[in-house]
Amino acid sequence: MKSKRIAAILLSGALSISMLAGCGNDAEKESSGQEQSGSGEETSQQSEEPSESTEESEGAGESEESQESQEAPADADPMERITQGRYFYRYNAGGDLDMSYFFHFYEEQPVLGKVFYAGFAINQIYFHGTYEVTEEPYEYACWPSREERASAAEDAEAPTGTAPYTITFYDFDGNELDKCGFDGENVYNDMVNITGVGGEDAIYRYDDPEGENKDVYDGEVGYAVVDIEGVDDATCQLRLWHTGRYQDLVDMEIEGTWTMEQGVDATTYTLTPDDDTDTGAVVVVNNDGTAAYTPDGGDAVEMKQAGASMTSSFAGDGPEISGAVTSVVLEMYSDGTAKVNISAFGTVMPLDEGTWEAENEYTFKFSLGTAGELTSELGEEGLPTVHYVQAGSQVGDLDVVLTYVMPEAE
Repeated sequence: MKSKRIAAILLSGALSISMLAGCGNDAEKESSGQEQSGSGEETSQQSEEPSESTEESEGAGESEESQESQEAPADADPMERITQGRYFYRYNAGGDLDMSYFFHFYEEQPVLGKVFYAGFAINQIYFHGTYEVTEEPYEYACWPSREERASAAEDAEAPTGTAPYTITFYDFDGNELDKCGFDGENVYNDMVNITGVGGEDAIYRYDDPEGENKDVYDGEVGYAVVDIEGVDDATCQLRLWHTGRYQDLVDMEIEGTWTMEQGVDATTYTLTPDDDTDTGAVVVVNNDGTAAYTPDGGDAVEMKQAGASMTSSFAGDGPEISGAVTSVVLEMYSDGTAKVNISAFGTVMPLDEGTWEAENEYTFKFSLGTAGELTSELGEEGLPTVHYVQAGSQVGDLDVVLTYVMPEAE
C-alpha cells in the first residue's frame, strides 16, 4: 500500500496539466454512471473510455433519470448494499477525456477478510486493502458536484455534512490508512491517503454493477493474494488475484477463477480454468509458506513463496560507450532491498546494492554498499530524483541523475 500512496502523489503531478485544463471548463460534467460487476480481471491494461456522462441534475451532478434508477429501496441495509454495487465518480476533463474513479467493496472472505479496491484516474492510481464499516457518524467535507467546485472561489472550502456510517480502510498488514463517510447511497471521499488527482473531496455515488461503466470496472488492477513459484523451477509460477481470477504458469499459461477453503494448518485453493480443455488444479498453501500444486490427474509440484518483486525504480542515462548510451536503473524491491544496474549492448551489469525505505510519500532513503547514503529530492518535473555517483565502475566514473519511474499495473 505504501507504494500505491507514493504512486498516487507522483501521478498527480504527471496528470496535473490535463486535470487543470478540465477544471475550468464549463462543459465539465460528472455522473454517477453505471458499472459492471464483476470478477474484475487482474489485467494491467486500462479500460476503454467510459461512455458519455448523463446530464447533471441541479446540485447533484446526475440526471434525474440516472439518479432515480440507482436509488435504493427504502429498507435497503447499507451494510449489505456496500458490496452490491460500486461507488462511482466521473467528470469530463475536456474533449473526449472522461476521468473516472470508483470504490469496489468485496464481501468478507476467509483469510483475506473484507477487501476493497479503489481505482482513480481511469485505474492509473489504485489502492488495495481491507475495510470495516461501523455505525459511527462521520463529519465530511465534499463538493456536491464538479460544477459547484469549479465555480467556487479558489480558497473556498467544500460543504460539510454528517454521514451515519464510517468506513475505515487498512492495508493488508492491518495498519489504518484513512476513513471516510458512508450512507448506503454515497461514499464521501475527503480522504488524504486514499485519493487520486481530480477525485478528491468528492461524493462517489452508488452505481449498478451491470451498467454503462462496465469497461471502467473491468480495468480493476489485481492484487496477488497468492504468489508462489516452483521450488526446483522458478519459472513455474502461480498468482491468485483478489478479484477471484488467477494466472497459472506452472506448465502452460492458464487463466480462470478460484475458490478457497481455510483449514487449521493450510488453505486449499481450487482452480477452475476458463477453457474446459485446460487443466484445473488444487493448491494447498501451508501456514509456513510452503505449498503444493496438484493438477487434475497429475503429480504434485512443490512450490514456495515467490521472491521479492520490484515495486518501483529510478532510471537515467549513463555514459556513452562506443557511441551507445547506457541506462542506469536503481531498482527497489518489496523486501526493502535495492539494486543498481547498468545496461549496455543488451547486457545488464550489477553496479551496487543495499536497502531502501520511504521517509514520506515522495522522499526515499537509500543505503548502498558503494555509493553510500542517498536521499531523493523533487526534480524539475515534480518527480523524485536521486543523484548517483560512483567512481571506477565497470564503465568508468558515474555521475548521473536518476528519475523516479511510475510502477506499471499488474
